[in-house]
Amino acid sequence: MDHSSYQTPLHEPIDVDATFSRNILGHCRPICFRTGSGREVLISEIGLVHPRYDGLKTVFAFDVTDGSSDYRITLDSESLNWYLEFEGDHYV
Repeated sequence: MDHSSYQTPLHEPIDVDATFSRNILGHCRPICFRTGSGREVLISEIGLVHPRYDGLKTVFAFDVTDGSSDYRITLDSESLNWYLEFEGDHYV
């Protein structure tokens, strides 16, 4: 994923449908998300998944795509809230 098209972080609260399983690498797999405006994004591929530490809190970042745009969504492990951090065009 090319992050050069990303701009200032959005930190927009989103609703996420995800599966949690001990048989899935990383245990959590987001399937789709909905923005506050009601737009739904179906995730076709997950790129990198990485934790970011903020004191005792861990935020998990997921770089995902729907096949036409790239997104970074995060899961705050303390509040269990999801956020859309970045949205950019998909470059091949």
